[in-house]
Amino acid sequence: MFSSWIFTFCLCWTLVHGGLHLIGSSQPIVAAPGDDVILPCRMDPEWNAVGKTVEWSRPDLRPSGPQKRVEYVFVYRFRKTDRDMMMDTYIQRTSLSQDGLRRGDVSLTIRNVSLQDQGRFRCFIPRLGIEAELLLVVDPNFVSTTTTETVPGRNFIIPTPQEETSRSGWVRFHLCLVVFSFFIICLGLVSVCVIRKWQQIQK
Repeated sequence: MFSSWIFTFCLCWTLVHGGLHLIGSSQPIVAAPGDDVILPCRMDPEWNAVGKTVEWSRPDLRPSGPQKRVEYVFVYRFRKTDRDMMMDTYIQRTSLSQDGLRRGDVSLTIRNVSLQDQGRFRCFIPRLGIEAELLLVVDPNFVSTTTTETVPGRNFIIPTPQEETSRSGWVRFHLCLVVFSFFIICLGLVSVCVIRKWQQIQK
C-alpha cells in the first residue's frame, strides 16, 4: 500500500513538472548597436525559478578552450551569477531580474549590444530539461519602434509582444483531470486489495 502511494506521488510529480515549458519569441529580436535589449523567455505556467539553475548560451558559437565547453552568455545557479562559467564579453553586460525569476520569467538583459552579439541564443533549465531558442539581429540601420524607456547613456528596448507558442487552459484542465483520475484508480485498486486480504483473514 505504501509503495502504491509513492508510485502515485512520483507520477503526479512527473506529470506536473512535465507540463512546464519555456516560451521565447518566434520572431527575431532586432536592435541597433549600442542598444540595451531583453531576450524574452518565461516559464509556462508560472513557476518560481529562484533556486533553479538557468543557463543562457550561444549554440551557434564553437566551444573554445581545451575543455570545449559550451559558450555561456549567462549562468545563474545557487541563487547567484556564476561568472566563472561565462564568456568574458558578457560578464558585465548581462543580467536576469530577481523579481522576474519568482514568476518564472528568465528573460536575459544584454546591455550595449554589438554586431558580435548577433546570432542564436538558448535558454536552458537543467533540472527541468526544458529549453527555448531565439534569434538576436543587430542592425546598424535599425530604428526602434518598440516601447522604450530612458536609461543613463542608453536606450532600453522592451520588445513588443511576439508570436508565442502556448498551451490553452483546457489542456491544463485535462492534465489535472488525468492525474486525478489515475489517483482515484490507484486508490480503488488499493482498496480492493485491502478488502480481499481482510476477507482471507476472516476465512
